[in-house]
Amino acid sequence: MTATRTNATRTNATRYDAWMLKTMNDARTKRYHATRRARRRIVVAHIGVTAVGAAGMVTPLAVASRWPLVALVAALVVWIPLMGLLNSMTRGLLELRPRVLDERQLAERGTVHALAYRISSSVMAAALLSFYVAWLTGAGVDALAVPLATAGFGVLVLHWLLPHWIAALRVQDEPEDDEPWAAPDPT
Repeated sequence: MTATRTNATRTNATRYDAWMLKTMNDARTKRYHATRRARRRIVVAHIGVTAVGAAGMVTPLAVASRWPLVALVAALVVWIPLMGLLNSMTRGLLELRPRVLDERQLAERGTVHALAYRISSSVMAAALLSFYVAWLTGAGVDALAVPLATAGFGVLVLHWLLPHWIAALRVQDEPEDDEPWAAPDPT
């Protein structure tokens, strides 16, 4: 964290960059995600709330009801703080500008994006293959319209959020300080 702050002061960081860095490294949220178990729970909760919200967005395509939109709004109220915790867990790894990150963080960001790219590409290929098979078996365009829109939206959401989930799951526990650092005794 010290390297990040030092890097932010050495570069041409703007006031916005400094504010984002301070926000993403706020010590008040650390207690919520201090352990690997807590981070996993937050990621699972975020995935679940995202699924509820996404269902609330696409269900009106098939059902003429307002209740899915109520589920969307309720999910959004929970989703926003969970997203903030994901960003806090990763110290803004995916949200901060590259000029504010140090070399280790830039490498981690690249690793996370590469892994997320591989996974989301596989999901996209599987979705495309399944729609192609459905079309070959005689499903008409009318029958595939809603599933295609739903799958397309789901893949888009996965592509957007998968790097955040992967980065949050890759965070290591910080070592506990046994005692505060003290200068060596000069005698």
